[in-house]
Amino acid sequence: MLPKSLTPELRQCWRDHGYVALRGIFDTQEQAQLRGWAEELEAWPETPGAWMKYFEPPSNLDTPDTPEPRRLCRVENFLPHHPQLAAFFDRADVRGVLAELMGEPAVVFKEKINFKLPGGQGFTAHQDAPAFTQFGQRYHVTAMVAVDATTPANGCLEISHGRAPEQILDQAGDGTLAKSVVAALDWQPLEAQPGDLILFDSYMPHRSGPNTTEGPRRAYYVTFNRASDGDVREAYFARKRRAFPPECERVPGQELAPDDPDAAAFNLGNPIR
Repeated sequence: MLPKSLTPELRQCWRDHGYVALRGIFDTQEQAQLRGWAEELEAWPETPGAWMKYFEPPSNLDTPDTPEPRRLCRVENFLPHHPQLAAFFDRADVRGVLAELMGEPAVVFKEKINFKLPGGQGFTAHQDAPAFTQFGQRYHVTAMVAVDATTPANGCLEISHGRAPEQILDQAGDGTLAKSVVAALDWQPLEAQPGDLILFDSYMPHRSGPNTTEGPRRAYYVTFNRASDGDVREAYFARKRRAFPPECERVPGQELAPDDPDAAAFNLGNPIR
């Protein structure tokens, strides 16, 4: 159960660094549910027009002769199709802490689960804000719920302390952070255990390494925006489906959304192609 309000220490961490780590929030029964739901999402078939499954390309596999041509990276747009997960992230205690951090009630902007299966690649350093501001909004908070223990060995989240609040840092041409910025930041691992809830804002620089272990590193990421900025979740996924559809919806040989200048923002810093 989440606290009714954050401690002064947690509020200071939020102001200074743009994140809070709430440890042991979800009990063993809830952890088991989260694992079971993750297994369900992994097993869902690729279905055009429904949830969105994205894969790492074969070139990222550790063994080129493996019989599995792709490695599942993530599933998105699952809340309308999974009522239990929709209810979990609509809990009053989750909503309460989000409202405290955002200064008003929040609505879901987007959702995904990253599987980072054994051998899964890392995510390059970036901020979420440049990709999230296409709909007239400027501030978002992401709730990360760990399914598995996340460690440096399996590619846990890495963050940088002391960033300037609500500032977009210099970017490379692909929207990730410029090399000079990455080199100047103080990167630290932010490990998590099953049952932990990590909240971070859209300006916090973050990255992660590859999974070099034999087990998955699964985590849910549900991003929220202020209710006063509008409910644009359906518009977000409609635009993403057009600009960067899952493989089962792509036309072979057809360039992805050549007329959409923001298409790259839907595939920022990750190994999906």
